[in-house]
Amino acid sequence: MRGSTPLLIATLACAALPRTAPAQAAAEPRLRATIDLGVVNASGNTRLRTVNAAEQLVYRTAPWKFTQTFSIVNGSTNGVETANNIRAGLRADYGFSAHVRAYTLVLYERNRFAGIARRFEESIGATYGALTGPKHILDIEAGAGNNQQRGIVGAVESYWLGRVAGRYRYAIRGNSYVEEKLEILENLEATADTRVNSEATLVAPFSATIALRFGYLVRFDNRPEPTFKKTDQIVSSGVQIVF
Repeated sequence: MRGSTPLLIATLACAALPRTAPAQAAAEPRLRATIDLGVVNASGNTRLRTVNAAEQLVYRTAPWKFTQTFSIVNGSTNGVETANNIRAGLRADYGFSAHVRAYTLVLYERNRFAGIARRFEESIGATYGALTGPKHILDIEAGAGNNQQRGIVGAVESYWLGRVAGRYRYAIRGNSYVEEKLEILENLEATADTRVNSEATLVAPFSATIALRFGYLVRFDNRPEPTFKKTDQIVSSGVQIVF
């Protein structure tokens, strides 16, 4: 698998890092910003080498947690643009207890090299924290929402969807961790229309603010836009900065 080599290297890097206090041992800060910068290898609808950038802003005020995200992958080959993928999202979580939360989520995506001129997605649901740390964190989510998208050939779709997702994080040593996020989106009006998003991440910090980050992202669309492939893969490595 193309993503296995960088993840193996990152695992060895984690083992060599000095011990630090577990990330979950201290209280989560009220405001936290994360910036990722890196190199990307992509296969599927695009084959290229380029750069990516992403940022996440999290604000906590109990019992609320607000998260804003933005990411972009952009590249060119011989002066011709070969990748242009933008994703942005807003999410609000309300905690009823240490294990049960409600969420609302709004996402925007543009990826014309996968046939998507624009896509909006709004959903609501519930999260159950099956494991809450410090070594293991496991969240399970279920919800429903609406999807509106326009293909680059002008086709417009709007439909209700069901959403099932999960997140598992394992603390390797100190602030080093590996995390897997999995999301399944099902068109409730056409059952053959299923999308799956999977993201594996390994973070190996050098200090409290700077870390190496390795990622392997898979996006699967069982009913892609005409002439486009079902699966895109992105392998990335770079630096993560935390404020």
